[in-house]
Amino acid sequence: MGADAGVAKAGESLLDGIPVITADSHGPHNLIQQLALAAHAADGTTTGHCTALAFTPQELVLLYHEHRYWLRPVQRPPAHFRTWFFMGGRGTGKTYAGAAAVIDEARADPEARILIVGPTYSEIVKNQLEGTSGILTISPPWFFPKVEKSRRKLVWPNGAQATWLPAKNADKFRGHQYTFIWADEPVAWKGDAVAVYKECRVVNRLTTTRMRAQGLPPRMVITTTPAPTVLFREMLGDREGLVLARSSTLENLANLAPDYEAYVRRVMETPEGRREFMGELRFDLDPALYRGVNWNASRIADPKKAPKEYDAIIVSVDPATGEKKGADMHGIVVLGVRLEADGLDHVYVLQDASLRTPEPEVWAREAIKALEAWEPYAKKRGNGKPNAWVFAESNTGGSMVKSTIRTVKKVKVLTERAMQSKAERAAPVSSYAKAGLVHMVGKHDKLEAQLARFTGQEGGHARDDRADAFAWPIYLYVIPKRRNAGAAGRQRGTEDAVFDEAEA
Repeated sequence: MGADAGVAKAGESLLDGIPVITADSHGPHNLIQQLALAAHAADGTTTGHCTALAFTPQELVLLYHEHRYWLRPVQRPPAHFRTWFFMGGRGTGKTYAGAAAVIDEARADPEARILIVGPTYSEIVKNQLEGTSGILTISPPWFFPKVEKSRRKLVWPNGAQATWLPAKNADKFRGHQYTFIWADEPVAWKGDAVAVYKECRVVNRLTTTRMRAQGLPPRMVITTTPAPTVLFREMLGDREGLVLARSSTLENLANLAPDYEAYVRRVMETPEGRREFMGELRFDLDPALYRGVNWNASRIADPKKAPKEYDAIIVSVDPATGEKKGADMHGIVVLGVRLEADGLDHVYVLQDASLRTPEPEVWAREAIKALEAWEPYAKKRGNGKPNAWVFAESNTGGSMVKSTIRTVKKVKVLTERAMQSKAERAAPVSSYAKAGLVHMVGKHDKLEAQLARFTGQEGGHARDDRADAFAWPIYLYVIPKRRNAGAAGRQRGTEDAVFDEAEA
């Protein structure tokens, strides 16, 4: 894999001259895998070698807990760097690598003062600290930090410390100084992400006795899925002591669920898939996210030939915020989700019932009418009721949607608060559609026309009503991006939990 593979800006590589660690250059296997391969080469088997090597129970416990035996070469920072930038696809073990780097730095230096940066406080705790590959999960029992949650601080037995801050307000970083920073998923940082990154650079200035003795500068570890943003240009342009590591999701299949692997293989060759799963950074992607979808290739032209039963029916509502005569459209799109023989969930667009009306009761009746028309095609739940519901985003009108609909008729309504932009929701959905997993049942001219010009930019309003209603439930309930196991084992995803709620 070349240093500039898949990274383009009008034909000019952003990576020229930057050292790059890949599976090709440094090998794909961790130390445990190397041992197993050597044993297999010698004896034709990988069984019984723990006994033959006479590992004690204590040594086996050490092997289990010490991440240095489980990290692939691409997940280990080099001996000397100023910035180690691990840019990989989803599920490559980036969080595991970042958490391990923090633990190793704390263990090596009692004077270490470490800063942990993530998109939000909750994301830091959920992923970088307590996640399946987080610091608290993979820390060995003999070097486990004390957690001072009220002070947002970790304190290790040797005196090393770490604090955490979300990448929301650059001013919050002022007045601090650190020896080591772990910045996770800058692709998801909101607000002025460039200002936050620059402030991280300013506060990353403290040195310790060990660092001065070994000639080590204050260092930063960045772990992220790439994105063609101004922030990434800034980070890649800061070249002093920069070492890049690149990895694809396929390099970590041992820790991923089989259904997730099937999904990755299906979408990895789409432009968005190459970024999301192959770790490629391109700045020449089409801003119209669905323009590359060939709807005719996956279309079921004759609705009579569509499936007669679906695992779930979802009536997705994107209500307009205004109630005046000239208000935006109310997006109402009906989707059927069905697990097919290829082991993947396929989405069937059954109806576009979007309309413009100043009367909330009118669109509520239309949503209920659509639900009643399609719920006979939904599988029955354990209680004998069809697995069908109305969905709406809760940020702008979720509770209003519930109350408005239930003044007309009591039906099941589920909501979700948006933690991402329209474009972030649409990007993986467009990959799913480009892979042929989303089927238009019949023709939906107005929806398809809106999707063709959809960019997800803020202020879309009437332009985005149908498109956002279309993308939301696919993103939330179908895209399996949260189903990867992580280095420490399978974690139940949000979309699984919501499906369970719908089936209750």
